[in-house]
Amino acid sequence: MTASLLDHAPAVPNASTTEQPAWRKHGKGAHRRTQGLHVIRLSGSFREMGEQHGALMRDQIRRGPMPYYRAHFTKLVGRSQLGALSHAVWPTLQMLVGRRVASRIPEFARETLRGLAEGSGMPYQDLVDGATMPDALLWLASSLMKVHAPGPAVAHRISLGLGCTSAIAWGDATKDGKLLHARNFDYHGVSCWPQEAAVIFHEPDRGQRYVSIASAGVPLGGITAMNEAGLTLTVHQHMFTDRARLGGTPIAVAGDTVMREAKSIADAEAILSAHRPVGCWTYLVTDGKTKEVLCWEENPDRHAAFKPARERSTFGYANVYLDEELGDTEVNLYGSYWRHNEARHRKANELLAQRRGTLDPQGMAEILADPGHDACRISEAISMVMTVGSVVFRPEDGVVWVGTGEAPTSEGSFVPFSLEHADHDPRAGTIDTTSRESAEARAAFEHYRRAYVQYLDEHDVGAARAEMRRAIELQPRQALYHFLEGLCALQIGDADGAARAMSSALEIGHPHEQRRAAMHLWRARAHAQAGRKKDAAADWRRCLALRADPVVHDAARRDLRRGWSARRAERAQVDFSMADVAIP
Repeated sequence: MTASLLDHAPAVPNASTTEQPAWRKHGKGAHRRTQGLHVIRLSGSFREMGEQHGALMRDQIRRGPMPYYRAHFTKLVGRSQLGALSHAVWPTLQMLVGRRVASRIPEFARETLRGLAEGSGMPYQDLVDGATMPDALLWLASSLMKVHAPGPAVAHRISLGLGCTSAIAWGDATKDGKLLHARNFDYHGVSCWPQEAAVIFHEPDRGQRYVSIASAGVPLGGITAMNEAGLTLTVHQHMFTDRARLGGTPIAVAGDTVMREAKSIADAEAILSAHRPVGCWTYLVTDGKTKEVLCWEENPDRHAAFKPARERSTFGYANVYLDEELGDTEVNLYGSYWRHNEARHRKANELLAQRRGTLDPQGMAEILADPGHDACRISEAISMVMTVGSVVFRPEDGVVWVGTGEAPTSEGSFVPFSLEHADHDPRAGTIDTTSRESAEARAAFEHYRRAYVQYLDEHDVGAARAEMRRAIELQPRQALYHFLEGLCALQIGDADGAARAMSSALEIGHPHEQRRAAMHLWRARAHAQAGRKKDAAADWRRCLALRADPVVHDAARRDLRRGWSARRAERAQVDFSMADVAIP
């Protein structure tokens, strides 16, 4: 076993990761930690349930995603082309836009947030700002796309959010005919969401019981959930569209209402049609009793309902609109993201078709754990570095299997829970998906995950590079691992090291020609930064000779005219989730 594999050993448990098998009670609420997950029971009025959540999870909420998003997205804007002005502009913009979004929060959600603030001791407005941040940022990104200023790079930095893949099977596609709904939740918060992952059982005074799969401090169940009527719900975001508009219902509100009130697909459709969103979303709702599926696509100007025929028996979805008119609003500003999106959609449906008739919870979880193309662990993988939540629902009998561990949560153990008993349900059996990859591949990916966190959260490019070098020791034939190491090297001024890393990536090759073109672009820049102008010019021309994303060819032409500088390298924004630079 190598040193890097030993380095992959789990860290010493902290207060949040230690098992707490006994229930700890507060009012009508209770909490315990088992199988690596928080289990929370909430009961009463909206305010009471919020207060129970806050009091039981006071410390965990402070380490969880709500404070992280509030601080993290401010940093993202601060590192964008708004530059130093962002520190003055963004707080005011967030206050104006965020408060405008918040003005449409319905009273039940306000009461929940008030209770959460009272129980946790956190300022109410901070929680509101965290809850409205996704829609406020989508609106800003959409507005920047409309005016093309200060450029799509800003839009990229702040709109890359929910990715997500869903796979649904029922009828003759599954072993026992029961409907299964599997879902990966791909989002920011790699360093905090999985660590405070929570299975939250809601028993409101008004409405049905439901379970939401979230993280400490996420009070509403409108993203990934299942109710006692046998309905499941997952949400997918559509990025790079300029149709976001203020004045609509914030995300998670409509979904939470569906879980509390809907007893059929028709009920869910009626609730969704009664609201107008801020951003661009898709809701996937299934009914385990009737084996119906609703794919509800929307933006502020249009919605479209697609219901697969029952005899179809499978349905896979990522983040590509099926409705033609809605699809026309999506803009391919970032080729690596768009190819990845299409690949996840295609692969989910291919795997569902290949396993038709044999699908069970294990098989559905294995779809979520798919590592993508044999030659590249990143560019077509369903299981991503940003996969912070993974579930398999079986709504007919109210069982949900929840992925555990660090991202990607789809690779490891899925622990079963019962909505009926509001607790861990060992009778359903634990699912294990670790066999999808070798121990070396998993360990290398863990170093890549750590590099992502070092770069994005800690802003430590040197530490990120060191983690990528450890990943390469374990998986030397992963071209994009070398490419990321090279980008980090260039940013910290090691032009020769960057050129060597890019040469290694090119020697290995990549199934996407566009990726190979980008490797030539960045090797050219490394040569230029090292003073090797002829080598740089040769690589820029090689880039132009290949099929590439338009921004990559534009960059190569610009570099041939103007050259390249170390200062530009320092300002580059590396997207570790796609192993690329959106605007080179």
